[in-house]
Amino acid sequence: MSSAYIIGIIVALLIALSCYAFVSQSIDKKRKQKQRLLAALKTRSRNFKYMLNGFPPDFLTKDLQALVNRCLVDVTEQLARIEPDNKTYVEELQLFSKQLEEIKRKPQKTKRKQLDNPQQVKEVKKYLQELNKFIASMVNRGNISKAQSANYERQIKNLVLQMTVDAYLLNAKQSQQNNKARLAVHYYTLALKLLTKENAQGTYQKQIAQLKTVIAQLEDQLEEEEPDYKESEHSVASRDAAAKEWDELNEDDDSWKKKRVYD
Repeated sequence: MSSAYIIGIIVALLIALSCYAFVSQSIDKKRKQKQRLLAALKTRSRNFKYMLNGFPPDFLTKDLQALVNRCLVDVTEQLARIEPDNKTYVEELQLFSKQLEEIKRKPQKTKRKQLDNPQQVKEVKKYLQELNKFIASMVNRGNISKAQSANYERQIKNLVLQMTVDAYLLNAKQSQQNNKARLAVHYYTLALKLLTKENAQGTYQKQIAQLKTVIAQLEDQLEEEEPDYKESEHSVASRDAAAKEWDELNEDDDSWKKKRVYD
C-alpha cells in the first residue's frame, strides 16, 4: 500500500471526524436551545397562570384580561409546537382560546371590584407590578406598539390608584371601629388628596364628594368632643410621610418598566 494512499485515507478520516464533530455540536447546540426555550416558555406560562388566578374576579379591566389570556394562548401554541405529543398543551390551548373569546364578547364593567383586606392589597400590587414589567418587555420585543403599551399602563396606573385608595379606606374604617375618629380622618384625607390629584378628567368626582361628606361629619364630631385639640409635631410628620406614598409609587412605575423579567 503506497504512502500516498495511506495519507489519503487519513485525510478522509480526519475530514469525516471533523464533519461528525461539527454535526454533533450542531445537534447538541440545537438541543440545548430547545431546552432553554422550553424552560422559558414553561416559566412564562406558569407566571401568566399565577397572575391570572391571583387577581380578584372582575378586578382587571377587559383589555388587561384579554391581554393576559392572549399571551397564554401564544405561549401555549409555542409549547404545543415544540412538544406536539403533550396533550396537556392542546387541552390548555382550547381552554385559553375559549376564555379569550368569552372576554371579547362580554361587556366592559364600569364597577370595579374593591379589595377588602390589607393582605389582598399587597398581593394584587405584586401582580400588577409583574403585569407592568411584562408589558414593557412586549414593547422591547416589538410585540405591541408604544401606543398600546401606554393604554395598558394607564389602566394599570388607575388600578393602582384605586387599590391605594382601597387601602386608605380600609385603614379609615378600621380606625372608626376602634373609636379612633381622628386617625380615620387622617386616612380619609389621604384618599381624598390622592383622588383630587388624579381627577383632571373628573373621573373621581363622586368618590371625592363622598369623602368630603364623611370627613366633614367626622371633623364636626371631633370638634364637639375635643374643641381644644392641637395637632402634635409627630402627627404632622406622620401625615406628611404617608402623603408621599403615591408619589413614590409613581416613581416605582418607571422602575417596573426597566426590569425585563420576561425576556
